[in-house]
Amino acid sequence: MSSMNTIKFCTFNVKGIHHPIKRKKILSFLKKDKIQIAFLQETHLVAKEHIKLKRDWVGQAYYSSFSSNSRGVAILIHKATPFVLKACKKDPDGRHIIVHGTVYGVEITMTNTYAPSPPSCSFWTRVGTDLEEYKCPLTLLGGDFNCSLDHKLDRTPTDAHKANMGTSLVKMLDDVNLIDIWRTLNPSVRDFTFYSNPHNSYSRIDYFFIPPQITGQVNTCSIGSIHISDHAPVYLEMNICDVTASTRRWRFPSYILNDKDFKKKMEAELDLFFDINDNGETNPENLWESAKAYIRGFIISYMSHRKRTNFIKTQAIRAELNSVLNEKASTFLFYQKQRMYEYGNKPSKYLARLLNQKQTYNTIAGIRDSEGKRHFDRKNISSVFVSFYKSLNKSENKNAIQNITQTPLYTTAEEQAGPRLSSLY
Repeated sequence: MSSMNTIKFCTFNVKGIHHPIKRKKILSFLKKDKIQIAFLQETHLVAKEHIKLKRDWVGQAYYSSFSSNSRGVAILIHKATPFVLKACKKDPDGRHIIVHGTVYGVEITMTNTYAPSPPSCSFWTRVGTDLEEYKCPLTLLGGDFNCSLDHKLDRTPTDAHKANMGTSLVKMLDDVNLIDIWRTLNPSVRDFTFYSNPHNSYSRIDYFFIPPQITGQVNTCSIGSIHISDHAPVYLEMNICDVTASTRRWRFPSYILNDKDFKKKMEAELDLFFDINDNGETNPENLWESAKAYIRGFIISYMSHRKRTNFIKTQAIRAELNSVLNEKASTFLFYQKQRMYEYGNKPSKYLARLLNQKQTYNTIAGIRDSEGKRHFDRKNISSVFVSFYKSLNKSENKNAIQNITQTPLYTTAEEQAGPRLSSLY
């Protein structure tokens, strides 16, 4: 039986945390709610300022920056959560970030999105393409999507003009096979995550999307109150356990219709197929079924070739980036050595900053017991340590305790003096 561990997620549009007071207020709020993984949108922080989020309860921080007054997304992970990073993909426009790794030994992909207003079809195409690259059985898509999926239930007052804004999002979710977990658990409830003061309207535009096969792992999904920001936080609490990848039916990746090269090749392949197989006597139903199978094979082959081509391009870009980072790192180390030479033995601000940066965490995220079973809960970890040191300090001589209890603590002066000379003869 697979082990399960509960994690509490939160997605929250913070509407800018550039000011240190608001940044502290948001982090304290998340800590009070016992959030283990937080998705933040509209952080309004540059890369250097995003690093400031890694303090207090935050052990890991992944972010995509744009400017100090717009966009920006971040994923914060509690220092006691045993997450191991495998890959991280950032959007250069500060709109979304994908973090892929393992938590409690289970593979997970987390995507934090801040969609433009109104969201464009090309944006959802880009998000869907990136999701397909890192998708796994435990995939979590959250954030501020700036559109409602159901204009009757998710908006008040109902705005017919904005009814079709979520169509492209629905199509993308269908392509990647994700569902709105809050609406699944609350089919007819009306609740909202955003208040627009200029329009005096409420809407639900902040979501968590998950694969339908892991719905049973969700404990709760709820919407908080609108008080710190003009958005309400959305909470998701679920059990993390091993998920067997289900074999779902093949779906046509509709986002490749924006690829002009694909459309040209598809038209040429269809013309070739019908020229060869349509002789006027073939049953139209059989001809169409054969055409669908042929199209599917062509699309799979095209997508595989496209992934290989993109992989080669990605490798070349990574090599260039690695060269730039190496040069930047060597320059940084040179200046760091110079600063250390000048200020290293003096009580200066430089020394104070170095000391403040050394934050050591003694938290043990996981441990194996004598039977090889893994434990992540703090109480279980303490029990394993207790049992280990009990067995370590336990004497293997069963008669040791009995001998100690039978040995008298005090002896007479005659016994201490030993045998007399007369007794030796």
